[in-house]
Amino acid sequence: MVIAIATIIITISAILAVVGVHGLYSFVLSLGYAGALISGFIGTSSLMISIFPPQIIVFLLSDPALGLNPLFLGILAGIGAGIGQYTHYYIGEGGRYVISEKYRKRIDTWKPRVEKYGTILIFLFAVTPFSPDDIIWIPLGMMKYPKKKALAASIIGKTVMLVAFAYGGYYGIEMIRNLLPE
Repeated sequence: MVIAIATIIITISAILAVVGVHGLYSFVLSLGYAGALISGFIGTSSLMISIFPPQIIVFLLSDPALGLNPLFLGILAGIGAGIGQYTHYYIGEGGRYVISEKYRKRIDTWKPRVEKYGTILIFLFAVTPFSPDDIIWIPLGMMKYPKKKALAASIIGKTVMLVAFAYGGYYGIEMIRNLLPE
């Protein structure tokens, strides 16, 4: 799975280098539902600052003029975003072997609390649009938090958030157009 994720990230980076950010936005918008899934993955797999926020893509794709279902857009983008965010888990997992034994023990002291509240914590960070989820994902990987629980909480949180953005675009994009001068 790590090799597949690395291959996808390298491929996307190469495309971004060739077509630029604007070209990538246009390309993803032209893909419709697949564009929502891809934007979710790309937008959350970058560390700390997303150059490709899925919230914007989902908002724009949900324009009623495009005829796409906002619920499906949000679900697909949420799945992509949950999986993209999960790549940071592997950074933490690998980082466990780089940090000293002293810091590893310090991280492990948090493990019982994180196992108790981790799913809620992941969901809350995932459902909040402006929180840097990387802050929790890397330590989760370092302490080997259960992968399936982490992935499920992330996908659910990202899906809830992106469905809200999709419906915001569906019902709000026309209002925004009316406010802009012609």
